[in-house]
Amino acid sequence: MLHTPLCDLLGIEVPIISAPMGGGVAGSRLVAAVSEAGALGLLGGTTERGADWLREQIDLTRALTSKPFGVGFISHLPSVWPLSSAALEKGVTIVCHSFVDPAPFMPALREAGMIVIAQVGTLERARRAADAGVDVIIAQGTEAGGHTGRIATLPLVPAVVDAVRPIPVVAAGGIADGRGVAAALMLGAQGVLMGTRFLATPESEGRTSTRERVVSATTDDTVLTEVFDLAK
Repeated sequence: MLHTPLCDLLGIEVPIISAPMGGGVAGSRLVAAVSEAGALGLLGGTTERGADWLREQIDLTRALTSKPFGVGFISHLPSVWPLSSAALEKGVTIVCHSFVDPAPFMPALREAGMIVIAQVGTLERARRAADAGVDVIIAQGTEAGGHTGRIATLPLVPAVVDAVRPIPVVAAGGIADGRGVAAALMLGAQGVLMGTRFLATPESEGRTSTRERVVSATTDDTVLTEVFDLAK
């Protein structure tokens, strides 16, 4: 079975992480299923449903699996602070902060003994995350769905690997199968994070119509846009 040092750090069997997709998509069912399969599931902690919903999801996930899982946030949003506090209160052991300098969150996370993952889309942010003392850095290329940057996965991942060594790097963006995992490892990553691939699963809380469109889409259906409409 494929195994990297990242697996030992996170207590997982395979170097795969499911993205903490918001809007309830990465809920307890999906996260537990991913963790039960030997990977790491991340709850989508960014939600308009509030901290009570997140606490409930953490409890539901624990009822479904005894294996490691974590919570991830879109951390530039003001709502992240009460949500992050809820994860701390519930004793979550792995947390992922995305698209911001993680330094303001680090004292509380370190005091709680958490493993801290930071997701970045630029080399500068990767260096800032490393300086903040995070345990894992996700280098997310522009091929990723949802919130993303402007640098492709292929050039971003090795640049981040070289810049933050020996911190383990996880590749994200456009990875959907074993070939993508192999490519990421060849670039120096110790694992991969996938969102869209898991969005398409039955355990995802996304709309059935959305899952069907994702599954039926081809490469030529890819659209790069700064406008996102949930109604479509």
